[in-house]
Amino acid sequence: MRPLIGIACHADFRQESGRPIYCNNRAYSHAVEQAGGIPVLIPFLEDVTALENLLVRLDGVLLSGGVDIAPERYREEPLPLLRRTSAELDEFEFTLAHWVLQENMPVLGVCRGMQLLNVVLGGTLYQDLSSLYPSGMDHCHQELPRNTISHDVFVDAGSRMEKMLGTRQFGVNSLHHQAIKMPGKGVRITGRAEDGIPELMEVSSHRFVMAIQSHPEEIYMKESACANLFTSFVHACSRASFLEEDEQVEAALKMSA
Repeated sequence: MRPLIGIACHADFRQESGRPIYCNNRAYSHAVEQAGGIPVLIPFLEDVTALENLLVRLDGVLLSGGVDIAPERYREEPLPLLRRTSAELDEFEFTLAHWVLQENMPVLGVCRGMQLLNVVLGGTLYQDLSSLYPSGMDHCHQELPRNTISHDVFVDAGSRMEKMLGTRQFGVNSLHHQAIKMPGKGVRITGRAEDGIPELMEVSSHRFVMAIQSHPEEIYMKESACANLFTSFVHACSRASFLEEDEQVEAALKMSA
């Protein structure tokens, strides 16, 4: 069966009528579906029990891009170039991230999702790269089409990311003004931009906790490394992946017997 992949919604308003809605960019759903998964949009659920009842039916979670994370979440005061935050979204996605990490459910973080996973694990962020990392390149190209390739990412040799992506270097779009500053507990930065800004992360102590700072859902059709990332994520969420892990454990036990 195709795995069910949860994608958290954001709270917004319909442009024409101003009616409140839950939504997210279609590109995430299309990328998950193309990779063999079935996207399931998760609205804000204030009842934690109700959220858990939904999560146990899922096979994985994708944490998407979005607004800035409140600096209080990583023990800092807001700086002048901080952009819009959402306490409601932070509370919802932090609860979601804590649950999936505790249950060892496969999770893929994209842009804000990468930053959120790092903060949940005790790390910190640059609140604004232009002011706090002035020696770096411009990472925020929101004036360009979202599928514009802006720079390359250099992947660590021998990392799990290298094996999944199938390359040591690939092009990405760049739409962020924040990034990981101090990695959280167990977080390994396995890919960086030319200026040293973290672009990829993984957590080896969990079954599948991988994240990317760019937006692969916008470029997977023309950048094979991004297509490989979604394929690997969906496979990690599948029953076949569980069976492979069981076989590996059994083989290891036989060798040690």
